[in-house]
Amino acid sequence: MKFLVCIKQVGDNGDMNRFDENALEQALLLKEQNDDPISEPSFVDVVTIGPPGAEKIIKRAFGMGADTGYHIVTKDSGYVSSFITASRLAAVAEKSSYDLILTGIMSEDMMAGETGPMLAQIMGFPCATGVVKTSLHFNDNRIEVEREMENGFRDCLLIRLPFVLTIQAGINIPRYPCLSNMLAADKKQIITYTEAELFPGTVPGARQFCMGMEDPRKTRTGHLLEGSLSDKARQVLSFLREKNLV
Repeated sequence: MKFLVCIKQVGDNGDMNRFDENALEQALLLKEQNDDPISEPSFVDVVTIGPPGAEKIIKRAFGMGADTGYHIVTKDSGYVSSFITASRLAAVAEKSSYDLILTGIMSEDMMAGETGPMLAQIMGFPCATGVVKTSLHFNDNRIEVEREMENGFRDCLLIRLPFVLTIQAGINIPRYPCLSNMLAADKKQIITYTEAELFPGTVPGARQFCMGMEDPRKTRTGHLLEGSLSDKARQVLSFLREKNLV
């Protein structure tokens, strides 16, 4: 069984998106469940998009237990639409027959939660978002998942592979890279692609555009309470009465 995990480099330190760490950990757990010396071995591959420095998180993924890394090398700076990202990931995913593709539910920087569903749509795969529990049925190539819904409800699905999952935080605790894997990371192959290599014909055009970005405007002010505890209590009660809250 082959798993592909989409990971992203975020933040000033260039660390792996924490939601993607949960997705990678879940793929590794599923691989361990499926490891059988009699049957064919399972593999967990990772793919990321970014400048040359993004290979840092691929090496961390190797340290956690990933087998092969794909790096789509770009010079993008600033906003990149989710459709472009999903198209690039799909171009790599389609080069192999993956049974399960996992992403984090969202990225820490954009927090859009769009890439996973768009990737599934491009590849023609079913998709489940906000997954908090997984159980693979290896005999009939099906996966049972639970999705987090509102008001504490969960949506339970049983779907045939291949499939795309977006993983919610809290589903697991990502492991630390082990020393032996980190020492072997430099020997593992990172396969790189440029956008021209992925799309020798027409490069997909963006379907989303960033019109501008600005810091939130301050619309409320705080009030500092002074005096003794009883004075502060009277001030709070006076404020609540003024606002007709008590």
